[in-house]
Amino acid sequence: MNEDNEEIISYKKNSPFGGRGLALFIMSAAKGHLNASFGLARLVQRSSKVIFAAPLQMHAYIGQQGFGAVSLEGLPFGINGEKALDDMAQLQRVKYFDSLIDRFYDKIYTTRREAIERIVQQTKPDLVFLDSFQSTDFILLYPLSKKYNFQIIFVQTMFSFRQQPCNLPLDCAVVANSTTNFNWYWQWYYFKRRLRFIRESVIYLGKSNRRMVSDAIARSDGVAQAIDYDQCFRVGFKNIPELIIAPQGLEFTTQKQPYQYYLGLMVDIERVETVSESVRIFLNNLPTDRILIYCSLGTLYADYGNQKHILRFFKNLLQTAVQLADCEFIISLSGLFSKQFIDIPPNVHFFEFVPQILILKRSAVFVTHGGLNSIRESIALGVPMLVYPVDLRWDQPGNAAKVVFHGLGLHGKMAIDNAKQIETKIKTLYQNPSFKERILKFRNEDRSEAIASILSKMKKMK
Repeated sequence: MNEDNEEIISYKKNSPFGGRGLALFIMSAAKGHLNASFGLARLVQRSSKVIFAAPLQMHAYIGQQGFGAVSLEGLPFGINGEKALDDMAQLQRVKYFDSLIDRFYDKIYTTRREAIERIVQQTKPDLVFLDSFQSTDFILLYPLSKKYNFQIIFVQTMFSFRQQPCNLPLDCAVVANSTTNFNWYWQWYYFKRRLRFIRESVIYLGKSNRRMVSDAIARSDGVAQAIDYDQCFRVGFKNIPELIIAPQGLEFTTQKQPYQYYLGLMVDIERVETVSESVRIFLNNLPTDRILIYCSLGTLYADYGNQKHILRFFKNLLQTAVQLADCEFIISLSGLFSKQFIDIPPNVHFFEFVPQILILKRSAVFVTHGGLNSIRESIALGVPMLVYPVDLRWDQPGNAAKVVFHGLGLHGKMAIDNAKQIETKIKTLYQNPSFKERILKFRNEDRSEAIASILSKMKKMK
């Protein structure tokens, strides 16, 4: 990590926490988003009290990392929270009709607004770090920031959502080159988004996500002037500071908005990971001359991936392991999936929970779904990547393209690649030193800006 990050801002001296101030993190309630923010939170914690607002079930994990937590109820509105309610209470909800009622009575909006107001009054923050992925919370926080005098800062756990010259939407799998028509891909993305808006408007009788957000903006004085729709995945806001937890060098372009700040890798090497006895025994008995291939498709592959393609991929990977007898394969796989494989090669080891930082330190190749957390951690620990995107709706296709563009690894398609192609790619990655050399060079050239300097700039933008 860049030594400039040693500088941390000082907080208000009249704070209730002995002059240290309070920084409130409101992150998406998923381990991936929390893990991405822990490196930043650990730096801020050196001079400020850090509190995470999260559902109760996440508190033990947050506390394990050394941070405080307060309960945040509800879901962000305007981003299909009704589906999450359906998933959490399948037997109690008549899905479509209850979702329609929720939208017309603004149930999710009202619950979330009351929860955020309660947390702000409870914690009295100096700074609020808000996950860009749930940007509609900004509409609720903005009037409170004026009333209670705190600064709102977006935390981006993916690459930039914003349209820039020579950049592509994050769900675009194209590896950019000198002939790429960047604007065409953005226009195609916006066209598909308009179709989704129309579909939602028809299905929900006018109460689409876009309409709910517009209604909320109309009720929040001063927010409308900051709206920015020239980006993917979310409703954006102009001139609101945004910390992007990634090196800018990983993007296709060097251009960014004046309010965007790239923090570099920011990998939380201190993250506390649970190590099962079976994993510990495996690592202790692993000969030093064995080549370790680590495969993890993240935590949500079973929910959002194509089950048929995932099963096909793992069957091919097992065949690959038979051919690569000089390698040991450690695969993070749920019991539901692993039970479907009978003839498991002796050099393949399934574990339901894998301590990723610990395993990457021993790995020669990382077979990954392409989440940005995994990419950052792989770079930080010098491991070439083979990327097989699982969820094609979000950023994994674009992340895979960036890995290839920068020569940090290779990518493939689960529905197409066979065992021989997977074998060839894995062998190429651990036999060709150029991949590791580019990763190490990339890591060494990371130039993260100082946190103190960044926050100082943000104050001038208020």
